[in-house]
Amino acid sequence: MIRGYTTPVTEISEKDFEALVTLALEEDLPTGDITTDSLFNSSETCKAELLAKEEGVLCGLAVLPCLIRKTGANVKWNQTLSDGAALSKGTIIGTLEGSLVDVLKMERILLNFIQYLSGIATNASKVAKEFPNLLILDTRKTLPGYRKLAKYAVYTGGGANHRLNLSEMAMLKDNHVAKAGSIQSAVQIVRNANPGKKIELEIDGLSQLSEAIASNPDIILLDNFSDSDTEKAIELIKEQSPKIRIECSGGITPGKLKFLSKFQDIGVSMGYLTHTVKFLDISLDIK
Repeated sequence: MIRGYTTPVTEISEKDFEALVTLALEEDLPTGDITTDSLFNSSETCKAELLAKEEGVLCGLAVLPCLIRKTGANVKWNQTLSDGAALSKGTIIGTLEGSLVDVLKMERILLNFIQYLSGIATNASKVAKEFPNLLILDTRKTLPGYRKLAKYAVYTGGGANHRLNLSEMAMLKDNHVAKAGSIQSAVQIVRNANPGKKIELEIDGLSQLSEAIASNPDIILLDNFSDSDTEKAIELIKEQSPKIRIECSGGITPGKLKFLSKFQDIGVSMGYLTHTVKFLDISLDIK
């Protein structure tokens, strides 16, 4: 099962987060750190362990070298683990060695990135492992500027990526269809204007299903369907046009996931993966 409708975000590079690191430094250190600068001098050194305090999936380490470079910190990062590693309480992720002042100034920023992205990866991992025959998809419900990082974290945790942005893939919702006049008209217009681009069509009732199948989109999204209507829709799509992919969304509860898991190769999009995130408990312990 391919883990994405378009090209999945399997890796990130500095250009994907450099602007966020710059913003974080500007908001946290506008004129320095008055506590650290008052207590310590630049010659004092330390060793600090990046330490997991609970179970989870690690994500976001690529930010660390960028943060060190952007601050000009006299610090060396010694990485023990990589993104995607399973963490347990007490796991050492890596160590920072060098200037005590520099380590203290970057502590909160580096933890914000790694705790947040590891939280997303952990969310995705829990759902993907429990329902391995479903394609657990993210959405565009991400913090501004964090889209690619959040989707990378979902992928790192074992989830799958829906479209990265509005340019990658067309998605026709009820408002698009209403203004275009009909489902078939909307699909055909978009297809003619964007050859080679995938088209997903959202429907909210069985009454739309026949026209949806006839329009032959790449994906049909069953939005807020009851269990019985979901089963009927899946049966009809697989029978009449088996190449059309099927996705379910809206009101996705643990019970709904269990119901859907009896079908094979069904996509389930969940905003929960990225918009309801608990930071994973990771600390920086200075020795």
